[in-house]
Amino acid sequence: MKNLNKKYFGLFVKLVTNPAMLVMSKDAGLDFLFYDNEHNSFSKSKLHDLFLFGNNIGLPSFIRVSELSRREIGQALDNGAVGIMVPMIETKEQAERLVEFSKYPPIGLRGYSSGAHTNYGPSGNHQGNMELKNKTVVTIAQIETERGVKNAEEILETPGIDACIIGPVDLSISLGVTDNIMDKKELETITKVISVSKKLNKPVGIIGANEILEYFKDDLNYFISANDLSILRSGLHNAVAKYKEITK
Repeated sequence: MKNLNKKYFGLFVKLVTNPAMLVMSKDAGLDFLFYDNEHNSFSKSKLHDLFLFGNNIGLPSFIRVSELSRREIGQALDNGAVGIMVPMIETKEQAERLVEFSKYPPIGLRGYSSGAHTNYGPSGNHQGNMELKNKTVVTIAQIETERGVKNAEEILETPGIDACIIGPVDLSISLGVTDNIMDKKELETITKVISVSKKLNKPVGIIGANEILEYFKDDLNYFISANDLSILRSGLHNAVAKYKEITK
């Protein structure tokens, strides 16, 4: 999930925790699910089950945790998350803490335990498991503030930071152009972050509307516009519209 030459399509999960969603997402051709646990409150036990199931059907799980916390990051990874993202990373020091909590030695200081992330395999092989996870876990800095953009290069050159994802909505608020993610100032700012990512050979993505994904389509690795809540809302409105068309 770190290939600079690939484009990965994700579903942002805000609501649905039924494993059937993973089966349908896999069948539709999605590459990963991205659980938002910053603005939602999925239980850790439910996430454990979803991560474990997704890993076993070949559909990796990313998660945005609520804060830069050893506990939040460590438990999400131990439960089987493949990608870990912290919102509003703004400094090199924060990036270093994110690496410390998400990577095993010698890169970071993540504590070791087997479990869901090792698919409940046999005990032992600690060194091999740690080396594998350091290679496969995607440690993501979310840049979505003016300060984060200013410090983007020192954030993304931090050893162990694997990728960057831009949050255009919070960025627009930070820039004073709220509700206008296609504002010239916003687009220029996002371009700066993408340029830094490319310079440092770090995959980059956007969580946002299709309009902004289309604008930056040639530069992005992670495309995240679809979310379960909007899909459900749109489907319900379309169903009612169809009823009205049939009965008019």
